[in-house]
Amino acid sequence: MEKIALCACSGMNPRGQVARAAVNDLSEENENNKICCIVATAGGKQKYIDLAQNHKIIAINGCTQNCTTTLLKQKQATVNKVIIVPEVLEKEGLTPENTVRMNENDEKCVDIIKKEILKVRKELTDE
Repeated sequence: MEKIALCACSGMNPRGQVARAAVNDLSEENENNKICCIVATAGGKQKYIDLAQNHKIIAINGCTQNCTTTLLKQKQATVNKVIIVPEVLEKEGLTPENTVRMNENDEKCVDIIKKEILKVRKELTDE
């Protein structure tokens, strides 16, 4: 199975929290899903820049500002797929509620974003 870098929003809002939780869960469930810390990448940490530059990337943005995608491109990384959390959740009639601690609704949001990431991952890798 091909390694994919999953880069989540680091914003202090409920959508960013959902993005980070989904990416964390998927990296724990499959070692080929690699967490790419967007703050460390933007901060110049070579380990994360290398990860971003040497693997296919799925950027999971917490809003339409697309900070995650923008920061990756600033580091000359190719963003292969972009997921915008509120757009995906809107289709399901859900909105995350908490920035730091998650409730049942937020966990439902995480599950939906995980499914979307896995769908996009499959499109990227034909696995």
